[in-house]
Amino acid sequence: MLSVGALTMPVRIGLGPLVLFLFSCIGIYLASARHNTARLFARSFYVYVVAYAIWSLGLILYRGEPILDNRQIGYVALLAVFAFAAPGMVLVRDPLRAYVLGSRIGVVLAAVAAAGMSLFVNERVGIGGNAAVFAFVSAVGAISAAIPLRNAPRWLPNGPQWLVLGIVAAMASGTRAVIVVLPLFALAEIVIHLRRCSVRQQIYAIAGAVVAVIAVAGPATNVLSDRFTGMIEYYDTGDSTKWEDKFSADIRLAMWRGAATVISQAPIVGVGASAKMDMVREAAGPQGHMLDGFRHVHNTLLDELLNDGVVGLALLLAAFFSIFAYLWRAAAEAGMRRALIYFVIVGISYGMLHNPLLHEMTISSIMFFIAALNATATSRLLARRCALAPGAVTPRAGLWSGTAPFCPSSAL
Repeated sequence: MLSVGALTMPVRIGLGPLVLFLFSCIGIYLASARHNTARLFARSFYVYVVAYAIWSLGLILYRGEPILDNRQIGYVALLAVFAFAAPGMVLVRDPLRAYVLGSRIGVVLAAVAAAGMSLFVNERVGIGGNAAVFAFVSAVGAISAAIPLRNAPRWLPNGPQWLVLGIVAAMASGTRAVIVVLPLFALAEIVIHLRRCSVRQQIYAIAGAVVAVIAVAGPATNVLSDRFTGMIEYYDTGDSTKWEDKFSADIRLAMWRGAATVISQAPIVGVGASAKMDMVREAAGPQGHMLDGFRHVHNTLLDELLNDGVVGLALLLAAFFSIFAYLWRAAAEAGMRRALIYFVIVGISYGMLHNPLLHEMTISSIMFFIAALNATATSRLLARRCALAPGAVTPRAGLWSGTAPFCPSSAL
């Protein structure tokens, strides 16, 4: 079930968030019952997430914002509930393996679907709707798929090819925030992978890379020309006619300036999700008409400051920083730490031009990644404690990852 959920995330099928919600319900039950297997090792993460949810939802009630059709309530609730998916996943024998293998299949499906759709449409490809959302979830899936596994199956081997497939999906989507960083991740993984190969394997890999570059050179050149060349020429020459997307850039600039003005009026608690865009449009002045129809300002920091102020932003950043620090310390392989770095970079890059915390699929993608790695780290810590416990015995092997001894509940 965990593998199927991970498989459906890159292709934006609703089963992925549903699976994550199910594990979250199990995790909440186990955590509430104080079950030994659900011990919350990353306690600060849960404390900060719950505190953020209480602060955000409390402000909504205090301001008297509408409850029905208030998407902000749903986003905050998803973030808080999904945070407890890791305790539920701890019951899986090897959560990391299940998650990574599912992600690898999902990335293949996303790349094939995106490449196929790009042959028949002359616009940005967005499987499931929004092209930017598709680019982000497929990028997170590619980063997850690139995490090396011990004894990986032959038909889903370790290697940088998963990030290359993620680039295919990102190119088809035309999402700049992902295109600028994903190739760098792939290049780093290719270099690391080649250093471990023999000379013959390196020659084969380089030959395959050359063939792949030739195959995608044409479509990739078109995407880069459409999404980047005009922007560079505009800043070089000042000729706005060369940049077809300049209007979208002007909209973002107007939103950000208006948002900065509104934030300065209520920096501590913000103004709330319901009123923020009306206030931003008013603060934008003559450019306010360009912001009609937008629900957020397409910048994660500014959106959070508008919604919940400095306090809400501080709690949110503290939650993500604490879980990153915990996962970094608990990581047993360098590949997992590289995946954490890639995940943070793509999140920052995407968050500068969009907001991954204001869409149910991007929230699910983020929390699925965190939950799988958190469950893996917790499983290993539990297994380590079992191995060191004085009452530990070994009548059966592999309670968690196939190598740890069986540990009676008293030892926990």
